[in-house]
Amino acid sequence: MGKLQRLNDLQANWIWVPGWIDSCKGNNTAGRVVAFTREFNLEQPPDEALIHCSADTRYKLIVNGKRVAVGPSRSSSLIWYYDTLDIRPWLKTGSNVVEFLVLRYFSTARAAFPFERTIYPGLTVVGNVRAGEVTVGLCSAEGWQAQVYNHIRFPMGLPDDVFLHVSQSRLSIS
Repeated sequence: MGKLQRLNDLQANWIWVPGWIDSCKGNNTAGRVVAFTREFNLEQPPDEALIHCSADTRYKLIVNGKRVAVGPSRSSSLIWYYDTLDIRPWLKTGSNVVEFLVLRYFSTARAAFPFERTIYPGLTVVGNVRAGEVTVGLCSAEGWQAQVYNHIRFPMGLPDDVFLHVSQSRLSIS
């Protein structure tokens, strides 16, 4: 897959939860976390498992309970970065779970200024897992389950919330 095709595929695969309100009004939080999960089985160890991914605003990738990556690199409105990751070392024969925890800082929040964000939240994933003759597609447009974690909050206006204004979030959710 060439770079131009990969960029086109990433652009075409943005997903998010329905009914999302991208606002901090009334809930005193700078953002929310949404978990995207994809489960699949492999009958043999994978030969190849390369994915390309990005999120607005930040993501944490967990494969079979192990943290694999945090990203994407901070972007700008002129260029949006994506990551290319080999997740093969974390996959196994049998049941596999790939999970993205996406932290979306609301576009209306006056917090987390170092993070460029678009008007629309989203996750995009393009890639496959190949194990022998079997290929499992991991493109975000198909087969992912999503759940909003309303219990996780990023309060604003408190004396100790300055971390949201000056530094990069580590999305330290287990």
